[in-house]
Amino acid sequence: MATAIGVLTNPNSGKNRRNPDRLLDLERAVAGHGVVRQTQSLDELADVVREFGELGCRYWVVDGGDGTLHWLLSTAQQVAAESESPWPMVIPGNGGSIDFVAHKAGIRGQAPDIVRALVEALERGEALSNVELDTLHITGESRDESFERIGFASAIGGVAQRFFDKLYQRDRIDPIGIVDVLAKASVGGVAGSTPRPIRERLVPSLQQYADDIFEPTRARVEVDGQALDFDTFSSLQVGSIDINLGGVVRTFRHAAEPGVLHAQALSSSRLGVVANLPNIVLGTPIWGRDVFDGPARELRAEAVNGSTLDPVIDGELCFGLQSLRIRQGPRLRIPSVVCA
Repeated sequence: MATAIGVLTNPNSGKNRRNPDRLLDLERAVAGHGVVRQTQSLDELADVVREFGELGCRYWVVDGGDGTLHWLLSTAQQVAAESESPWPMVIPGNGGSIDFVAHKAGIRGQAPDIVRALVEALERGEALSNVELDTLHITGESRDESFERIGFASAIGGVAQRFFDKLYQRDRIDPIGIVDVLAKASVGGVAGSTPRPIRERLVPSLQQYADDIFEPTRARVEVDGQALDFDTFSSLQVGSIDINLGGVVRTFRHAAEPGVLHAQALSSSRLGVVANLPNIVLGTPIWGRDVFDGPARELRAEAVNGSTLDPVIDGELCFGLQSLRIRQGPRLRIPSVVCA
C-alpha cells in the first residue's frame, strides 16, 4: 500500500516529555502504512512537511499539543504557497497539556491509538467522515520582518495575553494551574483597590502578581474596518472556534458558528476586569462601556507610542510586532477517527 500517513511527533510537548518510548510506539502503530518523523526544533519542520507532500501522505497525525499543531499548520501554509500543493487532512493527537483543538474536533485517545485506528480503517477500506474547523490567518509586521501564522485562538493583549506568562511559569500546565492563575489574579486585583496600608500588609505578593497580569496593552484596533473608540485594552483576543481550556475556560461562543470569528475587546479598571472574569471564563457576554464582544470577519491592531504587540497564538508566545491583521484562514478537515 502507498504511504498514506505521515506522523509528526514532538518529544518536547506536554505529555511526550513523560513518555520516552513514544517514537517506537508510533512506528509500530503506523507499520507499513506511513512514516514517523520526530523533530527537535522548528527548523526541521519545513523539510518534514515537504517530505510528507512528496510521499503523498493523505493524513497527517500530529503527536503534540496545540502549539505543535499551530507550527505544523503555519509551516504547511508557507510550503503550500511555494508549491501550490493541496492541504492534507490533519488529525491532532492529544499530546499536549490542554489539546483544545482535538477536543473541539471530538478526537480522543493518544496518537498511537489514533494511528492504529486510522490504519485499521484504511485496511477495511472504510470511508471516514470529516469534521471541518475554521482557522485564523494571522499576518503582521515587526521592525525587521513580516509575520504569518495559521492558528485557532489569539490572545493579543491585556489579561488574556498576560495570563499565559503566569501559566507558563508553573512546572505543569493543567486545569489546576489555570484555576490558580485566575484565583491569584482575582484576589490581587481586588486587593489592589483597597487602601494602601491594608494591601501592603495583607497581600503584597498578590498585588505584584495583579500588577503584572492586569497591565493593559496600548493599540489602535479596527474590527471589520470600524475603529474602536478606545486604545487601552484590559483584554483583547480573537478566535476561529469556540474553545475549552482544560474544562476551566470556555470562550469565543460566536465562533461555534462556521465561518464566523469572535473578537473580544475590553477597556476597564482592574475591578471591572475582575468582575468580568466569570464572563471571560464561562464565555458569557462581557459587559462594560468600552467593550466589543461579537462576531467579526477581520481584526486589525497597531501598536502605539513605541510599544509592541506580543500575541499568544494557540499557546505559543510571539514578540515584537508593530501590526497584526487577523482574518479567516483555510478550513481544516479532520477525519473522525474513533479509538477503541
